[in-house]
Amino acid sequence: MIDVSILGGDTPDGGELLRLLAIHPEVELADVQATGLEGIPVASYHHGLIGETSMSFTATVDYSRCDVLFVCNDSLGADGLAALREARPELRIIMLRTPPGLDLDAAGVVYGLPEINRKQLVRGATAAVVPRSLASMALVALYPFAMNLLLSGNVTISVTAPKAVMDSCDIKATAAEVSGRLARAQKSFDGDVDIRCRAGEARRSALMDITLACPLSLQQSLDLYDIYDDHRFAFVTTAPVGVSEVAGTNKCIVSVSKGDPASVSLGVAADCRLRGAAGEAVHIMNLMFGLHEKTGLALKAIDFEPVGPAGARL
Repeated sequence: MIDVSILGGDTPDGGELLRLLAIHPEVELADVQATGLEGIPVASYHHGLIGETSMSFTATVDYSRCDVLFVCNDSLGADGLAALREARPELRIIMLRTPPGLDLDAAGVVYGLPEINRKQLVRGATAAVVPRSLASMALVALYPFAMNLLLSGNVTISVTAPKAVMDSCDIKATAAEVSGRLARAQKSFDGDVDIRCRAGEARRSALMDITLACPLSLQQSLDLYDIYDDHRFAFVTTAPVGVSEVAGTNKCIVSVSKGDPASVSLGVAADCRLRGAAGEAVHIMNLMFGLHEKTGLALKAIDFEPVGPAGARL
């Protein structure tokens, strides 16, 4: 069994993570830290945990007790991370946000998007940062084009997301994250990434629309996504996709279409509480410990509204 501790167990990400880990077949929860909530049962604070765990929040984490540490708040910091890794070099550390001032490359921390960096995660990585949710979605959609040197000019991304997701998202930092990772894949890419958001009615999922200048045919565009054939959470389709396909799952689904011969349109859907958040964090843990990618993540979509007529995405 993998002994797991959580820093910031009282955060929304911490709650979502607990709901996944409480039923993960290879996990034993050690400590769930939450400042000011010491001794309070986690099931009385986060919904969905009654009958799944009798644990209470702790004031601190005993790092000697755990094999993996999930960091859901800003309490660790870059200096704290360095000190902890020196004291416990075998401890796996998965951060759901990047500590201010942390240089990932210099610190040897993996950018934890499995569709891009799975090999690093399975080959001895001990620390990883979970991408921002909207960055995870955009990169899954755009990475195949960057890998084939097909990006040119600026990239405009239109997002419809729950207000709570938008309120917690640093759009400027997300755009910089996407731009930086695309430039790593395609050295010639020097365009700006412009993310435009509006509030949607979905409770936890986002839809994203991207149009790129691209002379490839529809089939040629679809073929670019063959690099994801052996991945378990990234999928491509030609059908319109809505939040009903992804809510409650770690999936990122990309719908590809051709509006005209000179461009390609990408529609992307994902659950923002799992993809680029708690679900991706568990996915990273599975890879680090040599488990099947879907262990503890073979989830059922929680919405059942169908895709509407004429391709309307619900």
